[in-house]
Amino acid sequence: MKKNNGFTMVEVMVTVAIMAVLAAIVGITMGVLLGQRVKSMAADTKSVFQSTQIASMARDDAYVLLQQIGSDAYVIAYSSAGNEINRAEAHNVTMSYSVNGTSMGSPTSPVQIFFNRQTGGLQADASNAVDSITFTNGQRTITLRISRLTGKVTY
Repeated sequence: MKKNNGFTMVEVMVTVAIMAVLAAIVGITMGVLLGQRVKSMAADTKSVFQSTQIASMARDDAYVLLQQIGSDAYVIAYSSAGNEINRAEAHNVTMSYSVNGTSMGSPTSPVQIFFNRQTGGLQADASNAVDSITFTNGQRTITLRISRLTGKVTY
């Protein structure tokens, strides 16, 4: 009777194949989950802009605040009284923005975006008006474009 001192080559190959399949499934799942964060943040941000636009046409000086704190992105709408109207936030999502077509990087200091009360577009006197916001997590990136005339946000 022989003593079993190890694994056969077939056993090792089957184990490696199973591990490779499991690693591929985990990799695909993680990619989908990370991409979902960015997609969700972009949709929530669009909603924040819409609610702020509506509030600005009903009250004066409603605005959107953009800020990146560490690895967390925040987009918050405030009324003129300082009350929070709506909010979008995501953990482990990087936000960057551009002003007049020039990339400004992540808003580590709060950036305010005001709307015109009569037209719903961005304020005409805002020479530093934000025209796009980009959200990134891993390889997934979504850019929102903001129309100055109408205040409409599109993907």
